[in-house]
Amino acid sequence: MFRRRLLPPAVAAHAKAIGVLGATALDDERWLLVGTDVGAVVGGSGPDHSFPWTDVEHAAWDGPARSLRIAWVDGRPDLLVRTASDDVYDVSAALRDRVNASIVHVEYLTTTSGGEVRALIRRGSGGSIFSQLVARGPVTPEDLDAVAALERRARAAAGLPTP
Repeated sequence: MFRRRLLPPAVAAHAKAIGVLGATALDDERWLLVGTDVGAVVGGSGPDHSFPWTDVEHAAWDGPARSLRIAWVDGRPDLLVRTASDDVYDVSAALRDRVNASIVHVEYLTTTSGGEVRALIRRGSGGSIFSQLVARGPVTPEDLDAVAALERRARAAAGLPTP
């Protein structure tokens, strides 16, 4: 018979506080929690990492390695966690849902030097709506007017003021 592991008390307290939608044990005694407005990596003494979904660019599961890699919109180093088991469907589905729910609209631009810029309109906790620019690859000074126009288009599409 399949039994889910019980959350340790400190993890359970944090899970309740964030409105947990999914949780999975990690291979280092910590837990990955997926909450309504935030995700968290929590150990026995509380959260090691806590992040709003609007900080997440994407996440990728590597089944053979039992690892989940979370990439950030600001380009900081990815968060890599390894799970205690490969039973991660519920938590990965909840994570995907929360990231996708934070994205209201996206516009794309290929730069003159072959990079890509995305203008994302995101919904933060409490319902705030704002824009983010995410660049992958080169963006040159010659691209800046096109990038500004990209952000204006995305903001206009969502009914946000355009500078």
